[in-house]
Amino acid sequence: MSEEERNIIPPEVPVASDAPQPPVEPAAEVPAAPSFELPPAEGPQETPPMIPSPAPAPTRPATGDVTSDDRLMAALAWVTLAVLQLPIVSVVLLLAEGNKDRPFQRYHAVTSIAFWVVAIGYEILAGIAYAILGTVTLGCGFACLWVIFFLPHLVALYYAFQAYNGKAVEIPVISEFVRKQGWA
Repeated sequence: MSEEERNIIPPEVPVASDAPQPPVEPAAEVPAAPSFELPPAEGPQETPPMIPSPAPAPTRPATGDVTSDDRLMAALAWVTLAVLQLPIVSVVLLLAEGNKDRPFQRYHAVTSIAFWVVAIGYEILAGIAYAILGTVTLGCGFACLWVIFFLPHLVALYYAFQAYNGKAVEIPVISEFVRKQGWA
């Protein structure tokens, strides 16, 4: 092969050289896997009985048997949290003998208490941000940022509306934490 032909062929393509090549050994044959066949069954075919697997643990409260009382008490748990800023109804629901056994009420009571704890942390951080931003803006921030304190209250009222409609609210981190602890 001339020098011009070697420049035309891309470098990825192997070029035959004049040097002697070692002999190539043939590949060893892989034996085929043995096949097993079951003899055909005689008579009528019966399927083995299915063993039921255990039901998975519910990730949400059952909403099929939710009564109007359940919905009302769950909504009240959220409303008192939004209005009074204390989970009074939630604590009563968890202590009352008839109510603590109701999964829908228990779920909303425990979730609202966990939300209350997170809301307290939010209120503290909002107060710090309010003070800093209000001071930095020479008082203009105080006039504009006061609404940040109402955000947890509005969210709690939304959850009250959802609970009254019979829906289990799903708060991203809080609901998962409550379930992992086994509280709901």
